Amino acid sequence: MSSKSETYSSGPFGKPRGRAKRSFLSVMFVILLLAVTFSFSVALIIAYLTPYVAPSTFGSLTIVGIFAPILYMVVAICMLLWLVTAHWRTAGVLALLLIPGLFRVSDFYNIDFMRKVEVKSDSRSISIMSYNVRGFYDDHSHNAVDEYVDYFAGRELADVVCFQEYALSMRGVERIDSLFMAQYGSDRYFKRDVVEAGEVVLRTYSRYPIIKSGNISGEGRGTSQWVDVVVKKDTLRIFNNHLHTMRISAADSNDIERGRILQDGDRMRSIVNRIADNSTIRASYVDTLCMVIDETPYEHIICGDFNDTPMSYVYGELIENHKDAFVECGSGYGYTFRPMYGTLRIDYILYSEGMEVQKYEVDGDVTLSDHLPVAATIKLGAKK
Repeated sequence: MSSKSETYSSGPFGKPRGRAKRSFLSVMFVILLLAVTFSFSVALIIAYLTPYVAPSTFGSLTIVGIFAPILYMVVAICMLLWLVTAHWRTAGVLALLLIPGLFRVSDFYNIDFMRKVEVKSDSRSISIMSYNVRGFYDDHSHNAVDEYVDYFAGRELADVVCFQEYALSMRGVERIDSLFMAQYGSDRYFKRDVVEAGEVVLRTYSRYPIIKSGNISGEGRGTSQWVDVVVKKDTLRIFNNHLHTMRISAADSNDIERGRILQDGDRMRSIVNRIADNSTIRASYVDTLCMVIDETPYEHIICGDFNDTPMSYVYGELIENHKDAFVECGSGYGYTFRPMYGTLRIDYILYSEGMEVQKYEVDGDVTLSDHLPVAATIKLGAKK
């Protein structure tokens, strides 16, 4: 019996087909994509860790937490590109890397069908607003007290309003005081100030009686004020906070937005180092603040200008055993800081377990300060 051998070839003229040669451009594309994927993946991992690791550990790398949403989107795009080029394993690894971020999306963006439905307030609800008014200066460093008066006169004031950077020395600022007294009523008008270096830095207005208050001075690291208000015979403690600034000037913000900063390496390094150093300063203060919060015997609300994003050590510490009103009841992209292309959420309203947020809003139309006012309606927990 003779043996028969058969040769199969799909190459032209019976020539065996070898492995297709890649073009120079395709090889360069893969190399570039690999470099971008690796760099942004490492940065995203660091961003994931920033809420749980003190800034002093990461140093200047702390800044990557600010760009967490951008990093996440870039890694997602890289994953899609690896899928298109049939690199399944690489795409699979990136998919696994993206999974933890899915649980943090609501820190930045809330889709309507995913958020808590707003409900009507009742007798056990309290409305609260937090607003950094930048000393009542406008974008051109002019006195904007009249514009602030018009803004508040045209809306119903929240039951409690927490101001940061309240400049008592600003000409005409007494009109703000008169406005609150007129709307609350002289018999339902209460306020507390925090004074540093002869200037009011925090002020809290309340239509409910304030029976006790106190300050937490961070010696340049931040300032906090707490007030105990009586709501329907229940005592509620409210923390009004202004944590240490990022020290990013308006000129810095403008140059960052226009890309000019990329042309000045020394200045870029200066900004990065400032952000990192000030993150460390805020972290050292928030540890003290959390000790006071943990000892609070009442239900409480923590609000104010934290000068840090949700992907930060400060937020990670303060959100523990608390809920974020935006995460629970916000809508859309929740930025609160107008510069930097409106990408940063650094103003918050947090509340203790047992309470329930019924409404949350950010007024994105007001351009008086570099910050936006944030407001929420929160229902007190059931009486124990």
